Amino acid sequence: MQMPHSSLNQKPYNQQSDQFITEMVISVETLGGGQAQEKQLQAKQLLDQLFPLHEGSHCDVTGYVVDYRHLMVYFKDGRHTGLRYPKHFVAYIGDRHNPEAIVFRNGDGCHVEVTLGNGKGTGMPEPVSIDDIQLETYTHLNSVASESHATLGLRHWVSLVKADELGHPQVCSENKEYQSKDEADYQLDISFNID
Repeated sequence: MQMPHSSLNQKPYNQQSDQFITEMVISVETLGGGQAQEKQLQAKQLLDQLFPLHEGSHCDVTGYVVDYRHLMVYFKDGRHTGLRYPKHFVAYIGDRHNPEAIVFRNGDGCHVEVTLGNGKGTGMPEPVSIDDIQLETYTHLNSVASESHATLGLRHWVSLVKADELGHPQVCSENKEYQSKDEADYQLDISFNID
């Protein structure tokens, strides 16, 4: 899987091994539809590796809340914490106190959209369910315009939790719009320039 690169200031804690990410993706994808609980566990463990919390695990989170410019998570016992690396959180969809989706970006500039599920309605705090995790991948498209060479990217999204009727991961290309943590528009278009 080819991950996009950007000119962001890269630090060692942000650099993830392509091999590790590929292994985690495959482990989530290979689980069948009847293994929903195991798929949830694998998806949350992937989040723990890519976007770790300051304390605790995504497996135990009962709620995600956008607090000012930070993503806060809450646990069943009332404790709360944030991300170990707060810059990983970049955008969201929905209400700040109950987002429908959260968007992370690692040090390589790769976006990951996490779609959150609805609670079970038991009246008790329950771990948040993950409806889907979509990883951003891209294809290079070289085009020649007069004397300059422009490199364009075509953005794809690979679903880790949802599969098609044959059990293969869903792949799509679409424009996506979010609310940034700064309350501005955050758009990820199908095509984009690669610097």
